[in-house]
Parts: sequence; structure tokens; C-alpha cells
Amino acid sequence: MPEQKPYGTVILRAKQILDFLEQQSRPMNLQEIYTSLQTSKSTVLKILNTLCLVGYVKRDEGTKRYTLGIKMISYGEAARKSFSIVEFAEPYLVALNEELGETIHLGVFDHDQIVYVKKINSKGKIILRSQVGHSIDLYCSAMGKAYLAEQDKQTVLDYFHRVKLIKRSRNTITDPDRLLENLEEIRQCGYATDNEENEDEIYCIGTVIKHQGRIEGLMSVSTPVFRINEEKKKKIIALLKKARLEIESKMNA
Repeated sequence: MPEQKPYGTVILRAKQILDFLEQQSRPMNLQEIYTSLQTSKSTVLKILNTLCLVGYVKRDEGTKRYTLGIKMISYGEAARKSFSIVEFAEPYLVALNEELGETIHLGVFDHDQIVYVKKINSKGKIILRSQVGHSIDLYCSAMGKAYLAEQDKQTVLDYFHRVKLIKRSRNTITDPDRLLENLEEIRQCGYATDNEENEDEIYCIGTVIKHQGRIEGLMSVSTPVFRINEEKKKKIIALLKKARLEIESKMNA
């Protein structure tokens, strides 16, 4: 199949602007936007004006700064509801959170990344910075490696050729041969770990959720590394595998 090419450079520019604003913790002015995106001021301003017109972006007339518009909330909620995996998995994710007290994530595979579609925060004082809608790389995350472990070797090698393996934290594995060995271990044990590979001080255990042999989603338990020990790790693995079986059984009913 020939590679599909995008249509419409303006749409791609608009996506870059929306992605940029979504990642910011404060409203941004025009100069910050076009400088960060390395795009001309006039181009960014024209696209911003259109995005404001349709409600995707909001401009504060007093400060002249931009944020995502309220229209994006309804789109995001509609997209979230379209993933039936959220509906099926949510009660079991809540149960995991109640039992373990740690952060629970649900994700789906999309364009060589895992996108968070549900997050239940830890019951402790430490709140992880992950957010619904944000994405993480496959090679350095528990959910991502659980996904890769389900693929054949050639598919994994093709992924390694497409994606640059960047060292994101102290323990990130960037050697393809080591990653292949790690993926084989994951296949054998049925779960993946992220031992400070995506983010320093964070430990995650993840697994896939399947329906009729196809991966419908992925879930993980994340905790500050100082709260993990062998006993707790065994408990997380057991409860995670139990939740997976229950979710898959519900989907197949």
C-alpha cells in the first residue's frame, strides 16, 4: 500500500498550533507561538484568527494571549466516549486504584505512541504529571512495551527504524538489541515494567487488554519508585492480571 500523504498544509499548521497550546500551562502570546513553531507571524496570526472564529482557540482581548477554546472540551469528551474500552475498563480501574492507592492509566495505541484515555490519580499526595490526551513513546513505557511485545519481530524492527530511541531518563533503554531481549521477557511473563525509563523516579507496570485477539487498550499502575518493593510489585502484577482477565471476559460476554 502506498504511503498516505497529508492534504492541506494549513490544516497541519493549525494542528501544530493546537498541539502547542495544549502543552502549555499558561496562555501564550502571538510571538511565543510563532517563535516556538518557527513559522511566520502572518501565517500564525491568520490561522489563529480562524481558530478563534470557530471556537477552537480563545483570545483574551485584555492580555492578547491565546488558550485552547471551550469547543475543544466537547470534542475531547466525544472522542473519549467513542473508545468503548473506557466504558468496559473503568470499573476495574477504579477497583485497582482503591486496592493499591496508586495512579492507574488506560491507554490506546495511536501512530507509534500510547495515548492516555483515562487516568485515576493516586490517593497519596504525589500526583503524576500525566494527563488524558497526552501520549508516551512505546519503547520507554510499560504500556508501550507491552504493546510491542505482542508484535512480530519485523514489526518491532520497522518501528525501531521509524522512531529515534532517545534517552528520556536515567534507565531508558536505547539499544535495539537490549529492547528486543526485554520484549521477549515481557512475552514470557505477560506484563511489562518501566523502571524509571520514561520518567525519573517513576515505576510502572503495564499490560495489554485484548478482544478477539486484537489489542483494544492497555493499562498500567504507576507509582513513585520509593514506594515499590518486591512484595508490592507482586501484588500489583497479580491485581493487574486479574483486572485484565475480568475486562476481557466482560468484552467477550
